[in-house]
Amino acid sequence: MSHIAIIGECMIELNGAPFGTMQQTYGGDTLNAAVYLNRSAISHSCSSDTPMIRTSYVTALGSDAISQQMLNRWQDGGLSTDFVLIDEQRSPGLYLIQLDDVGERTFLYWRNDSAARYMVQHPDFDKITAQLEDVDMVFLSGISLAILPHGDLASWRSAKVTHYHPRST
Repeated sequence: MSHIAIIGECMIELNGAPFGTMQQTYGGDTLNAAVYLNRSAISHSCSSDTPMIRTSYVTALGSDAISQQMLNRWQDGGLSTDFVLIDEQRSPGLYLIQLDDVGERTFLYWRNDSAARYMVQHPDFDKITAQLEDVDMVFLSGISLAILPHGDLASWRSAKVTHYHPRST
């Protein structure tokens, strides 16, 4: 079985009319990639008990109730959450999708102090990094790099990354 780890940020999503009816969910580019990779691996495996690919999500969440609900849903969906860090001081980021009269979407973000943005500074991040050496593939998006504080980005430059393009962010 192959093991793929996907690094990124999952945020709380609010979708609907501002100051009107809103739907709350969660999402993000890397989480969506992890979920769909995991679903594909399960549906294409010879045995429903053993998927062809183990999919791990690498992020940081808070210790709040919404973070715990997100974590539970990922686990219920079969994602490995062994690499999810819990930040006692922060919570997930938030974004709002606004729709105009013709259906055009506008996104507003509140993520400057999100747990995922500071995951490289988490005291246990080095343990996660060491464990990532044992996975077959690590994936992260340009957004995952772009949200990091500038000083934390330097630690990625010094890592053993085979295909790193900092100007892509």
